Amino acid sequence: MARQSPKHQALLCEQPSDEGEPSAPPEPRSALLQSYQLYAVIDAVPVRRWKEFMRMLELREAEIELVELEVAHIRDQQYEMLKRWCQQTSATLDRVFAALERMELAGCAEALRQSLPVGP
Repeated sequence: MARQSPKHQALLCEQPSDEGEPSAPPEPRSALLQSYQLYAVIDAVPVRRWKEFMRMLELREAEIELVELEVAHIRDQQYEMLKRWCQQTSATLDRVFAALERMELAGCAEALRQSLPVGP
């Protein structure tokens, strides 16, 4: 029942996370994940490896379990987990690619790179 519009979810994910961290190196805003990129990530990662992927991105286990309890459909769960990860960290495509490569899913990382051309 606590559904939010995709626009609202995208805004949540795009909020800057540098408050209280003045010593953190600044990242370009374009590096932050946007809503359409979240769906591309969901499409690139095999469903059976999804929880492992979220752990690799360092989303807490309690957060993963909470989403599984709160959200019924797997695709909605995936989006919610990514959204929460975005809210808690500096969510960048580089971190996503690194996680996929550590999981030995270089083919998935390459497919994601091709579906999301990164600008200069």
